[in-house]
Amino acid sequence: MEEQRLQQVMQIIKEQLQAARAQTYAAKQQLKDTRRSIWEELQIGGANMITTAQYLDELNRHGQDFGIYRSNMSKLELLKKSPYFGRIDFYDDEYKTTEKIYIGVASLVDRETREHMVYDWRAPISSMFYDYGVGAAQYEAPSGTVTGDIRLKRQFRIEDGELKYMFDSDLTINDDVLQAALSKSADNKMKHIVYTIQREQNQAIREEVSRVLLVHGPAGSGKTSIALHRAAYLLYRYRDQLSAREIMIFSPNQIFSDYIQNVLPELGEDNIPQATMQDYIDRQIRPEWLIEDYFAQFEYILGGQADPDYQARIAAVEFKSSLNFYNLVNKYLKYLEQNAFQFADIRVWNRVVITKAECEQLFNETYSYLPLTQRLEKIKRRILYLLKSIRRNRISTLTAEKAALPEYKGYNERELQKLSMKEVNQDLAPIHEQINAMCTLDVYQLYYDLFQGTDHIAAFADPNLLPPLWDQICRITQLSFAQKRLLYEDAAPLLYFQGELDGWEELSGIKHVIIDEAQDYSLFHYEIFRSIFPRAAFTILGDLNQAIHPYLKLTDFQTAANVFREKGYDCRLLEMTKSYRSTMQIGEFTGRLLPVKKQIELVEREGSKPKVIAYGEDQAEQLIRAVASCSANGCESIAIICKNESEAKKAAELLDGKIEFSLISKETGYFPSGVVIIPVYLGKGLEFDAVIIFDAGAAVYGSDADRYLLYTACSRALHELYLFYEGNLTQLIAEMDPELYDTSIEQ
Repeated sequence: MEEQRLQQVMQIIKEQLQAARAQTYAAKQQLKDTRRSIWEELQIGGANMITTAQYLDELNRHGQDFGIYRSNMSKLELLKKSPYFGRIDFYDDEYKTTEKIYIGVASLVDRETREHMVYDWRAPISSMFYDYGVGAAQYEAPSGTVTGDIRLKRQFRIEDGELKYMFDSDLTINDDVLQAALSKSADNKMKHIVYTIQREQNQAIREEVSRVLLVHGPAGSGKTSIALHRAAYLLYRYRDQLSAREIMIFSPNQIFSDYIQNVLPELGEDNIPQATMQDYIDRQIRPEWLIEDYFAQFEYILGGQADPDYQARIAAVEFKSSLNFYNLVNKYLKYLEQNAFQFADIRVWNRVVITKAECEQLFNETYSYLPLTQRLEKIKRRILYLLKSIRRNRISTLTAEKAALPEYKGYNERELQKLSMKEVNQDLAPIHEQINAMCTLDVYQLYYDLFQGTDHIAAFADPNLLPPLWDQICRITQLSFAQKRLLYEDAAPLLYFQGELDGWEELSGIKHVIIDEAQDYSLFHYEIFRSIFPRAAFTILGDLNQAIHPYLKLTDFQTAANVFREKGYDCRLLEMTKSYRSTMQIGEFTGRLLPVKKQIELVEREGSKPKVIAYGEDQAEQLIRAVASCSANGCESIAIICKNESEAKKAAELLDGKIEFSLISKETGYFPSGVVIIPVYLGKGLEFDAVIIFDAGAAVYGSDADRYLLYTACSRALHELYLFYEGNLTQLIAEMDPELYDTSIEQ
C-alpha cells in the first residue's frame, strides 16, 4: 500500500515538476524579452519619468513571477528525491475523523483532487510528529488548539523516489532513525535534520511567544541546527511578512558560515545574510585605525607571555569585558551628559546671538530626546541660523558706510559688498571657532579620557571598584590610541560608547537576528545587537562550557537577557539537556573535563573509547597511523585540532608531504573536506567524524582555564577521538578514571 501511494505521489511530483520547469523557463524568457524591449525603447527614443516607472513596474512583476516559479521548481526537486519521511494517522476529536498525514520537507497538493499529499514539516499539524508518540496529542492551529489521538506513527526512508524501509513506532523519533542519522559520516557541509528533530528541539524551533529566545545547551545538542531550522520555520510561518533577506545570522567566523550555507537551500529556502561581529567592527571604526581582531587577541593570550606587559594586558582584557567596566562606562556617559559640555554666551558686534541659559535649555530640555552629538549639532545649527541674519545686516551696514567714504569712490555696490563680506568673515572667524569648540564632540578622545588615571574616575565612580592594575591598563590603552591601534577588548566598549553618544546606525530592515556561540559576547556586544536591530526579534544560542576565551565571555544567559528585558522585551530561556553528536564513550570522556559534571543526556550510541597516547620518537608516524585507522573505520572528515595557530603550523610542518591535509587559519574563507589541521577556536560549531588532539600535554593544557578549550576541542568528535601528548599528560585527563580511555591505537 505504501509503495503504491509513493508511486502515486512520485507521478504527481513528476507532472508538477514538468509544468514548473516549463513555467520557470517561460518566465525567464519573458524577463529577458522585457529587459530587451525596455533597452531598445530607451535606445531609440528615450523615456520620460512615467514610462520609465511603467517599464520598471513591468520588469519587477516579471521578476517576481520568475522567482515564484523557480522557488516552486526547487521545492519539487527536493520532493522528487524524498517526498516524505513520516506519517501520522490523527483522529480529530471535534470532527470524529481520522486523517493520514504524510510529512516532508515541503508541501504537495494534488491539483485535481485538492488533496494534501504531503504536509510541510513546518505546518502546525506536523508538529505532532516530533512531539508525540501513539496516543493523545494536540497541535496549535490558527483557529485554536486541536485535540485528538495519534492512531499510527510511521517512519520512512526514501531515497531518489525509492522506499528503502519503513516501520511503525510509538516513540517521538524512533531510535533506529536517529542512530542511522548520527552514525553517518560528516562532510564539509552541515545537513538538515528534519527527519530526526527531537521534542526539545522542536519546541525551540517553533517558539513564537517571546521576542527573545535564548537556547542554552551542551556541545552536540543541535543548537546551530535549531537556529537554521527555526529560520526556515519562521519563513514558512510568516511567509507574507518575512523574507530571507530580513533575517541575519551572526556566526563566529567565515569558515563556520561556509559550513552551514547548504542547510536552508536543502529545506527549500533562500540563504539568509550572514555576518560576524568583526564585519560590524571594521565598518564602524575610523578607516585610518588598525583594528586587532578576536583571533589575534586570542593568539596573544595563548602565546604572548614573553611580552613584559602581558599581565597588564590580560587584566585589561578581563576588566573591559566585565560587568564592572560596563557599569563604569554607563556612569561615565551620564557624567558627560551632566558635566562635560560647558556652554557660554555667543556675542558678536556687541550683540548676544544666544545666551548660555538658552543653550542649556536646548541641550537639557528641547533636544533631550536626542543622543548628545545630535543635540550639539542641533544647537550649532540654531546658533548659525540666528547668526545668519546678524551677518547679513552687518554686511549691509558696512556696505553703506563704505559707500559714503571717499577712499571707496569709484567702487560699485558689488565690489563694496565683497569687501564688507571679507571683513565680516574675518570678524566671525573666532566666533565660529568658539561655536565649533562648544558644539563638537570627539568620541574617541572622550573614550581615551576615561583612561586618565584614578583621579579622573573619582569624579563619577568609586575608584575602589577599579582593578589592581588600573594604572598599567590606562598606559596600555593610551599607547594603543596614540598609535591609532584599536585593541580587540576596546572594540565593543568603544562602539557602544560611540552609539550612545552619536546615535546608532540602525538596521531596521532586519526583523529577526540569530546569534550563535552566544557565550563569546560581552554585555557591550548585546547592547550593540539590541541597538542596531531595533525592530528585530532574537534567537540567541550558546553553551557556557564552550566559552574558550578565558577572559571575554558571558557569565550567564540571564545577564544577556536582562539587556533586553530592561527595554521591555519578552525573554524565554530554554535549557537543552541532550547531546546527539558523540558516542557514549566520547561523551562520557568529554563530560569529565568540565569542572562540575552537568546532567548531560547522551544518545545511547556505542563506539570505541577515546585513545590517550604518549608520543614516541616519530610523532609524524603516530599521527599518520591514527589518521589511517580513522579512515579504515569509515571516517571521512578528520580534524587534527591544535591549541593555537603556531601549534597548527608545527603540526603542518610535521606532516607536510606525508599525508594530504588542509591547514585552516583565520584567513581561510571556506571549510575544506578531508583531513584538516585547525586551531581550536576556529573549530567551534564544527563537527568531524574523528578528532585528533595534537598535544594534550601538561605544557599545552596546563591551567584550569584550559579545560574549556580542551572540552570544546574534544567535543567536536562524532565517532573517534585521539589525544596525543608530549611529556606529561595534562592533569585535566590524568585525574580522570583511566577506564574512560585506551592508551594505544591497536586497542
